[in-house]
Amino acid sequence: MTLPRGISAIAFAIAVLPAAAHAASFDCAAARSSIEHAICNDAQLSALDTQLADTYRAALKQHGADTDALKAEQRDWLKQRAPSGQIDVAALKEAYRTRIDELKSQPAFPEPGEAVDGPIFRLNAIAKQHDFVLRMLEACPAQSDKEDTTCEGPAQLLIHDKGQRAVRQVINLPKVFVTLPKGSKGPLVNSSRLYDYQGVINVGDFNFDGQEDFGIQTGNEGSYGGPSYDIYLFNAQAQRFVPNSEMTGLIQETLGFFEVDAKNKRLRTWAKSGCCYHERTVYAVEHDVPVAVERRIDDAQGPGDKMKVTVETLVNGKWRSKVHYEPIPK
Repeated sequence: MTLPRGISAIAFAIAVLPAAAHAASFDCAAARSSIEHAICNDAQLSALDTQLADTYRAALKQHGADTDALKAEQRDWLKQRAPSGQIDVAALKEAYRTRIDELKSQPAFPEPGEAVDGPIFRLNAIAKQHDFVLRMLEACPAQSDKEDTTCEGPAQLLIHDKGQRAVRQVINLPKVFVTLPKGSKGPLVNSSRLYDYQGVINVGDFNFDGQEDFGIQTGNEGSYGGPSYDIYLFNAQAQRFVPNSEMTGLIQETLGFFEVDAKNKRLRTWAKSGCCYHERTVYAVEHDVPVAVERRIDDAQGPGDKMKVTVETLVNGKWRSKVHYEPIPK
């Protein structure tokens, strides 16, 4: 992956080569970008760059064998620091401090065979190609017969090929949100009902390549306090699941888990603004990236008993719109 030159060379090296023995530094005589000059010209910012490197390496050690998600997260953070104009040094310092605090808050994860303090959920019936074991690192409330309960905290996900004892992959998760439905024997899974609790793991073929993918609920930081998920796609070449930031962001910006239309090879999302404005968007998936191709907008914010309906379609790379009016649904 090529990152913009605006990111310091050493920061990129840290993200890609976490085992480097040297602290974050680079030759200021060779600085070219505005962000590199900003780091070189400010002693406090330079010290934060060094501190970030040290904190990142320490967090990697705490993740043990699984560092994929943390590396991807750090690369995304670095890309967001790419300058689009003049550098705001104060804002950059604050971004560094925030990221350092985030990395320091990363929990220490056990080895897969070590005991954990929380429940262990063996999920062998939610997928056709894989079995999952979700290990909560901390204790959860007891499951109730009278009401739904929830559990939130760090977790470790073990992934097996279907029916096999050997662990294919370990994924360490700083935060997972689990819904424990009343009267059930395990967590809610493969559920994406709008405005309701959703599955801690939802399995499906999200990029339509014939391989199972999955999303795991990391909290409720989505639109209108809805669920947020990390999406993992199975990479056939690497033979492992890899995080997908584009699909993760898609859920973050809309209402809950997207709908998977396997027949038409499309993903669908819902979004709204208040009571009277709704969007339904359809996405094709190109090279594992969702690309909007259709959108319907229902706008009942105006006066009268009609709502404005706009249907947008992507045709040969250009959006075409048609507008009509419908009665406002009761």
